[in-house]
Amino acid sequence: MKKIILWLILILILVASGLGIYAILNKDDKIEEPKEQTIEEKKEIEEEKESEYIDNNPIVLGLYKNYHNGKERELIKEYSAKWEYHKDISSFEAFYTNEELISSKNQIQLIDEYKNKYSNIDNYRIGYQVEFSIGDNKINKTILRPKDSEEFFDYLEIYLYDDYHRNGSWYSHTTEEEMNDETLLTSIKLTAGKKVNEITSDINLTAFTYDSDDFSEDGYYKGVSKYSITIKNNIA
Repeated sequence: MKKIILWLILILILVASGLGIYAILNKDDKIEEPKEQTIEEKKEIEEEKESEYIDNNPIVLGLYKNYHNGKERELIKEYSAKWEYHKDISSFEAFYTNEELISSKNQIQLIDEYKNKYSNIDNYRIGYQVEFSIGDNKINKTILRPKDSEEFFDYLEIYLYDDYHRNGSWYSHTTEEEMNDETLLTSIKLTAGKKVNEITSDINLTAFTYDSDDFSEDGYYKGVSKYSITIKNNIA
């Protein structure tokens, strides 16, 4: 009986010793909770995604002024006009080219003429980006449909036109209700809003062609098919 008791005591001592050694060896080990991504890590992931993006859009784009005087349309780089409330600053037409001068012929025919130089581009649409300042407040807005310009309408009124699907006599700008998958916003008109005098910078206008993956996470165009002009206030 005494031998059995001694063996039990010995076994207990060995087990206790083993547990003690394990605890000593692992006293610094802690179960690490999954860490939240830092701002830097998130930025690195976003940059990695951006680096994977490749835009194969072949369309060359330009913004043109049609003076309706029988002369050719002119590629605009900079435009100057007096900004007066409720008066048009100007209209600009987008074409799939950036030649210095192009024909003054019917807009639909001209769009088709340049469009047919490409293949498989029917999925691309035309959008715009507008940038200007109101004091220290910088406006930088992507415009893909009429409602996108509502937030600064008191300063700058923007009207979009689908000249490609509006054949014949006079027609008005495209409304939000008229937008559909076929809409092609081929021209844009800028009109001075009632607070236009509070705009403290030039207006930068960019036209671009896009498909579904051409925008950054914050909604800005990141593709290669674009053309920008500067619009100045002729206050002299």
